[in-house]
Amino acid sequence: MRKCIVIVLLCSAGLHAESLQSRTKRLYHASLAAVTTAAMADAVTSWGKAEMNPVLGQGRFGVGQAGMKIGLVSAAMAGQFFLMRHHGGRAAAGFAAVNFASAGVLGAVAYHNSAIPPISRSASQDSRR
Repeated sequence: MRKCIVIVLLCSAGLHAESLQSRTKRLYHASLAAVTTAAMADAVTSWGKAEMNPVLGQGRFGVGQAGMKIGLVSAAMAGQFFLMRHHGGRAAAGFAAVNFASAGVLGAVAYHNSAIPPISRSASQDSRR
């Protein structure tokens, strides 16, 4: 996971464009790829493990929590898209920074999740009672 984030960051740093706006938009698109990849890595490393995020629902991480996680990331991207359409792309650099920071946080969470053992089905059913 760390290698993926480093590769995306290095690729985005090496973007050469004719205008600043074009370069900023490419950086923004690279940040979308980074945050999407990090969110998917977080979901994959959380699968079958105890979910502690109250927004996603506590218990065993599964289809419902993954759908909510994907929905939250998609909603954030849609909001950014509409704001960028309204502001003519001037906000692209700020959104790129936010997305790369979010990707870093989600990548760290995915790395942390990879060290947590999955919970058994019986343990997750006992905790719901």
